[in-house]
Amino acid sequence: MARGKRLVDTGPSRLAQLVAHLRAPPKLILPSITALRITLAARNDHFGARHFLKEQLPRIRFANPNLEINVRKMTKKPRDDWRPELQISFRDGKTETLNLHGKWSTAIVRELMENAGSAAWVRWKAEAARAGLPLVPGEEHEKSELPPMEGEQVKAEPRWSFDEWVKSHRRRVRKSREEGKAGAGQTKKKKEVKGKGKEKEKEEKEVKAKDVVDQGKAKEEEARKKAAKKEAKRARLDAPRLAEEEAEKKVALELLAKPRTGAAAVLP
Repeated sequence: MARGKRLVDTGPSRLAQLVAHLRAPPKLILPSITALRITLAARNDHFGARHFLKEQLPRIRFANPNLEINVRKMTKKPRDDWRPELQISFRDGKTETLNLHGKWSTAIVRELMENAGSAAWVRWKAEAARAGLPLVPGEEHEKSELPPMEGEQVKAEPRWSFDEWVKSHRRRVRKSREEGKAGAGQTKKKKEVKGKGKEKEKEEKEVKAKDVVDQGKAKEEEARKKAAKKEAKRARLDAPRLAEEEAEKKVALELLAKPRTGAAAVLP
C-alpha cells in the first residue's frame, strides 16, 4: 500500500486572509447613506485614494451589500490640476463631498465614518480608546511618513474637482480657439492691409514715374518753346540787316545787268 504524502502546513490560505481582512474590526456599517462615488487618477497620482480603493472599499462593500458604489478612474496627466474626491449621498437627499488630496486611506475611512457611521462606530471608538487600539488598522503608520527634505517642493493642493477642471479646461480650449480664430482674422486683415498698402505703393510709384515722364516732356516742350522764341527774336533782329543786304544785292545785280560804256567797258 502506497504511503500518503505528508501535508505541509503553509499557514492561512489567501481566501482565509481575505475574509479576515473583511471582518476585521471596526465593521464599516453606513446605514444613513445610499451611494458613494469616488473620483481619482487611474495611475501615477492620488496614492492615498488608490490605497483606499484597494484596501478599504472592499470592507465597506462587505459591511454594506446594498450600498451603491461608483468608481471613476480617470486618466490624469502631470499638468492636469484636479483633486481626488469622495461624494456621499445620504438617504435624506443631501450630499457631501470629501476632499481626499494628500490623505492616507485610513484617514479617509475615519472621515467617512465620522460623517456617516452608525452607533456601532461610536461604540468602537470608545472600546478602541480603552484598549489602546487604532481606530482603523494601519493608521499607526500615518505619522511614520517622512517630512519633505530641505529644498524639496511640496505639491500644492489642486483647486479643482475633476468635473470643475473639465469645465475649466473646456473653457480654456474654447477661449484658445477663439483667440486663435481672432488672431487668424487679424493676420488675414493685416495681410489684406499689407496687400492694399503694396497696391497703393505700386500706384504711387506708377504715378511718380508718370509725373517724371510728364515733367521730362514739359521740360522738352519748354526748351523747344524757348528755342523757337530765341530764333524768332534773332530773326526780328536780323531782319533790317538782311533787308539791307538783299537791297544791296539787288542793286548790284541791276548794275551788272546794265551794258558798260566808256571807260567802264574797258575795265575787267
